[in-house]
Amino acid sequence: MDYRRLAVCLAGAAAFVPLYAPQSLLPQLKLWMGSNAALLGAVVSAGTAGVALAAPFAGRLSDRIGRRSTIVAAAYLAALPSLLSALAPTPALLLLARLLEGLMLPGIFAVTVAYTADEWPPLEARPVTALYVAGTIGGGFCGRMISGLVAEFSNWREGFAALALLQLLLAFLIQRWLSPEKGHHRPSSGKPLRLRQLFADPALRSIYVAGFTLLFSLVASFTYLSLRLSEPPYSLSPARLSAIFVVYLVGVAVTPLGGRLLNRHGHANMLTGAWAMAIVGLVITLLPSIAAAMLGLCLLSLGLFLAQTAATTFVGEAMPQARGAAVGLYVTCYYLGGSFGGVLPAPVWELAAWPGVAAMIATAGVLCVVLARRAFSLRQS
Repeated sequence: MDYRRLAVCLAGAAAFVPLYAPQSLLPQLKLWMGSNAALLGAVVSAGTAGVALAAPFAGRLSDRIGRRSTIVAAAYLAALPSLLSALAPTPALLLLARLLEGLMLPGIFAVTVAYTADEWPPLEARPVTALYVAGTIGGGFCGRMISGLVAEFSNWREGFAALALLQLLLAFLIQRWLSPEKGHHRPSSGKPLRLRQLFADPALRSIYVAGFTLLFSLVASFTYLSLRLSEPPYSLSPARLSAIFVVYLVGVAVTPLGGRLLNRHGHANMLTGAWAMAIVGLVITLLPSIAAAMLGLCLLSLGLFLAQTAATTFVGEAMPQARGAAVGLYVTCYYLGGSFGGVLPAPVWELAAWPGVAAMIATAGVLCVVLARRAFSLRQS
């Protein structure tokens, strides 16, 4: 067994186990925090905001001290904020703990993407990156499912505590199986590439904005559809609400094929087809049944995961001389999108409920395709 590839997959899981777990805790958090949609969305957005703030620094740090040491340290440190979330006495302190969680996570996933691009040649790195994305999907599913099941039989605080234990286990396995990098060479001379130089590259600038729309769409979809299903006539409990995230398992099975699809069809065609699938899924979620919501979420999330594979591999290949910084800045834009995805649709939700939010997400998808295809054409990928 190739334990290094397995460690890359587990790193993806470790990055996403704690990030979106509050979505399955929304029914209990709603009782504790109140029914304000923007405040509830901020529990998710605080974590993604922390990611956006820290990602460029994680990439630069790993460019200097090495990928593996950054990944392992961040995986262990990420367990602490989950424990602090479980102990938070007030909503404000819960939001602060969630922000701290986000600050820890870029050391895992921003750096893992750079590690993969360093350690394998492009045609091999693409399937490994797809495996990493599959790990993020599995981690997102496990985080939501475990926290929801634990909360169902105790409360949301124990849900966060369970996440901390899972995070420690993943950190231990990553430390054991992720081998030291061979392809990464620390810069010995010259000035590091500045962030404004990365933004000055038109291809990178376009893909950064496209990345913003991807996580905006994913967070908005699962947050506000969770709110829809927690209200009458569905009124799902935390455990039943967490069960809808079983659709993530389809992504775990299918997304590893994304690397082969990417090698066969190219970045532009894969991303366009992925978003077409996602928008079909959005339309299906408008039907008034839980089965339709699950089928629609399955297509939506799978499309977004495949689009993310195309975008992530492109960034890893586009700037080899400053890969850590380039990927870190992409992660910043990606998670800024996630931060807005929790709160920006709130006024639309109040006015037009889920159909309005779904239309907003579809619009973001069209913008993503236009911008990403521009980036790919500039690099002739």
